[in-house]
Amino acid sequence: MAVVIYFSRAGQNKQHGAAQYINVGNTALVAGKLAAQLGCPAVDLQAIPAYAADYAATLQRTKTELAQAAAVQLAPLTVDLTAQTQFFLGFPIWWRTLPQVVVTFLQQVDLAGKQLYPFCTHEGSGFGRSLDALQKLAPQAQLLPGLAVRGSNAYKADQALINWLQSLQLK
Repeated sequence: MAVVIYFSRAGQNKQHGAAQYINVGNTALVAGKLAAQLGCPAVDLQAIPAYAADYAATLQRTKTELAQAAAVQLAPLTVDLTAQTQFFLGFPIWWRTLPQVVVTFLQQVDLAGKQLYPFCTHEGSGFGRSLDALQKLAPQAQLLPGLAVRGSNAYKADQALINWLQSLQLK
């Protein structure tokens, strides 16, 4: 069984080189489209406290979290992950790597023997260093080819998702 697990943040986000306000986070848009195509649940990782809507404040917090390798408290998940075999893990690229929210999740869940399909949103860095981080955080998982979507194109990622799933022979 498959599940889409993702972290996303609405509010001010960098798009086309400038901070712009968005009502739904870029990764959430892609995750929703992916879950619909797969016919599986999408589960949002929620940080406690939530990140600020203000871009500058979020940058400062995330920079500190990364520098300190800080664990981020997560709200309880709404789905039982034990029966899942395919994990589609979505995240924005922050500081060229995984957000600490995702790091905390990976430290809390056992993905041994599971298939891990990463997808990310970014504004020019692609996956950055996140795939190396995923391999280190989930060494017992089978890390499969991922999909990087430019955040400013998240609203029109449907065909990219179809192509990715077809390349994985999942659609």
